[in-house]
Amino acid sequence: MVLKHLHYTTDTNDIKRELADLGHTVRNITNIRHGQTKDPLNLFYVDLEPAQNNKDIYAITAIQNKIILFEPPRTNTTIPQCTRCQQYGHTQRYCNKPYACVKCSGHHHTSVCTKSRDTPAKCVLCGGSHPANYKGCPQYHSILQGFNSSRLGYTPRIVTPSQQPPKPPSQLPPFPPAQHQRLSYANVASSPPQLAEEHSPSLHAFLEYFKTLMTQLLHQNGMIISMLTKLINTHV
Repeated sequence: MVLKHLHYTTDTNDIKRELADLGHTVRNITNIRHGQTKDPLNLFYVDLEPAQNNKDIYAITAIQNKIILFEPPRTNTTIPQCTRCQQYGHTQRYCNKPYACVKCSGHHHTSVCTKSRDTPAKCVLCGGSHPANYKGCPQYHSILQGFNSSRLGYTPRIVTPSQQPPKPPSQLPPFPPAQHQRLSYANVASSPPQLAEEHSPSLHAFLEYFKTLMTQLLHQNGMIISMLTKLINTHV
């Protein structure tokens, strides 16, 4: 957990002893520093030995005669992006890959890019007409989905070509043409029974097509419900 409002010069051994007197065995205490300036902050990471009363530490409001606060650490939901190669998962400080411009995907640093504002951007990740750091990039959403999946403790299923989901209704093959003359309701009502039987192949083809369409719609609804459930569980 995070210990707040205690000056960074406080001796961590004193914190350990005082928490021990309150019934908590501390494994490690680390002062938190600013991410960019590296200056010490009035924050500490406190790592406790596993015990049944670990959650009771959140009820402590004073240490060293000072008002303090214990909080759970915040979960980082952002993925670092390198400003050198524009790939996700690392920063420029640890990158030795060739330069890639965030605006035009050229092999140069973004600061020296000569692309005019009238020229559409080009993403080096997906090839789309947007900057590489655009959060609506399909490649970013694919990486984010894998990142959230790993946080939830499961690995995204890799779909092989033989396991590809069915095409959406907009891509379904056209309804097979009727092999007989199309009849109106009045013609069918006035026709003898054998005429309706004569046109049964068209009716059978329509029913098969309708069955396929409904099956795929139900499958897609199931996929959408599953995705929404995972998204809700991620933010709960």
